[in-house]
Amino acid sequence: MDSQTLLITAVCFIGGLLAARGFTGLKRRRLQTLEAKVRQGDAASMVALGRKYYEGKGVPQNKETAFAYFKQAAKAGLAEAQVLTAAMCRGGDGCPQNDRETFHWYQAAAQQGNYEGKINLIMCHLKGIGTKADPQKAFSLALEAAEAGSPFAQVMTGDFYANGTGTQQDPQKARHYYLLAAVQGEPHAKKRLKTLDHIIERHDAMIQ
Repeated sequence: MDSQTLLITAVCFIGGLLAARGFTGLKRRRLQTLEAKVRQGDAASMVALGRKYYEGKGVPQNKETAFAYFKQAAKAGLAEAQVLTAAMCRGGDGCPQNDRETFHWYQAAAQQGNYEGKINLIMCHLKGIGTKADPQKAFSLALEAAEAGSPFAQVMTGDFYANGTGTQQDPQKARHYYLLAAVQGEPHAKKRLKTLDHIIERHDAMIQ
């Protein structure tokens, strides 16, 4: 059964399932309103209904149906749905595990400026998930996001500099980005700063 047929079948049977479960009239009307928006092609409603199926809230839990809704919304261009689709593809959650699809949807979300999409795309390039491993590309993307103010990307950039991954090792630059993140309250940055002195000591010993 293809994803479009699955979506139509799921919507058609919701009414009967609700009656069987004894849902209140208000909850039923809300779900019927959501169904109507899905039939009209509203991507946000597809995500909302997909979440219900994923969590089993108001409908029987069905991760395959949830994935079908998320992917339909992802194809419609909704960045949130693209991230959800990528995550499910990565874990084989409700669908076959597929790293190429993971990379594709994270990249699509990142291109729309989605924060989660950007962070996960960095990891894809770093670890070679669905694409050839490219530490230099990962560093470049992390640096771009760090300069835009993302505290988690600032920690990642600090890690790249601290370890010399994708760029030349530079503990002082690592400290700079960790401090930027720490100022924003990023807990990982504070932990990194505590151990950075040891990295600086090793770095200084190597160049002496």
